[in-house]
Amino acid sequence: MGVIMFKELVEAKTINDQGYAVINVNKRPYQIANLLPGETAEVAFFDNGYGKVEKLITKSDARQKPKCPWFAVCGGCQLQHIAYETQLEMKERRLKALLAASGVDEKTVLPIIGMKDPYNYRNKSQMIISEKGKKIMAGLYEENTHNIVNVDYCPIQNDKANEIIKTARKLIQDQNIKPYDEKRNTGLIRYLFVRIAEATGQVLVAIVTAEEKFPGRNNFVKALRIFHPEITTIIQNVNSRQTSIVLGEFERVLYGIGHIEDELLGKKFLISARTFYQINHHQTQILYRKILELAKPKGTDTVLDIYSGIGTIGMCFAEHAKQVIAVEASKASVHNGILNAKQNKIRNIRFQMADALDYLHNYAEKANTADIVIVDPPREGLTKQVVNAIVAIKPSKLVYVSCNPETLAADIREFMLGGYTVKKALPIDMFPQTIHVETISLLSLK
Repeated sequence: MGVIMFKELVEAKTINDQGYAVINVNKRPYQIANLLPGETAEVAFFDNGYGKVEKLITKSDARQKPKCPWFAVCGGCQLQHIAYETQLEMKERRLKALLAASGVDEKTVLPIIGMKDPYNYRNKSQMIISEKGKKIMAGLYEENTHNIVNVDYCPIQNDKANEIIKTARKLIQDQNIKPYDEKRNTGLIRYLFVRIAEATGQVLVAIVTAEEKFPGRNNFVKALRIFHPEITTIIQNVNSRQTSIVLGEFERVLYGIGHIEDELLGKKFLISARTFYQINHHQTQILYRKILELAKPKGTDTVLDIYSGIGTIGMCFAEHAKQVIAVEASKASVHNGILNAKQNKIRNIRFQMADALDYLHNYAEKANTADIVIVDPPREGLTKQVVNAIVAIKPSKLVYVSCNPETLAADIREFMLGGYTVKKALPIDMFPQTIHVETISLLSLK
């Protein structure tokens, strides 16, 4: 965390977009986790600009007891101490402010869609494997550090994933398998990765190792299956790079067929460990329905689905459009997307494995047009070049699906300069208990 410089009794006035209270001391701002506006607390201030609540004196009405006993130290969630209705208000307010700063009328932002039960929603779980003394730990990083918090139960992860990870951790201990040590670059197992298909109940487990050689892997897999016969497939993923990226490029199937199948809006989708898939099944179905409601595709429309992944959004559009072109750079995702189209008997979607900018340039050079363009980029958003390339095609409608309001607002500003106007922006809470929010924005050409 850093070195303690001083301790002081303070009252919080504001909270920032990351869920931190901001306290100014000696003209320097400090970020304090687990402290809400209106609360007073004894705080230890660190030399890195952060602080830690040592004793809470007065409490806000919006404060609730976190379900997770490790919330105060784990960096996985930021808002578990805040009542859920207040979380939703914060997210909607932040989106409105960011879009307003880009020149978007606040009235275009629709009320946020939350969850009835905002826990146990994550269908993808990944835990870091480590060792302290002689005890094997599985958990997440302590906030702003690389210290592992040993987590027995994560309340936002699927219960089945929690159980599987807990069992696997014990098997690693019992079978004397060495976890990876990132400082010494020694040991074998780096992460445990579990993906659950909510609609079908199928389960994928990936054991991420630092090298391909895995002594005793057959015994490990056999024991894990005995404890959890519900597991559908198990793979070994090899990641030898010194990086915080969880999955490597090489995989070996240890049990099953290497992927699982889920359903969204009546369509079946094959999912592997390395393909992108939304982590909240319930909210994803709402997300996709709302995208269709806002875009209103017609049977004569040509739809470009940029950053298509395995084609989930594109295939939902296909039955309402003339044709869908799905553009994705990941070979694994394109492979799964083609299989998904075949098994769903969708013949009017075509997958293109290509960089988004390269494909858009080629598309425009051939004087091709599109009626609707869908973009669902990573958190970094779009580059200015990609925005300009989309504007050059002049689609009448643009659907921007974003998990980062800051990059969304910046990109929308560029689209507005290119002749587009924002008709609607709908926030959907895909990530309760965290600062993140998903937003669908509908833009139209003036």
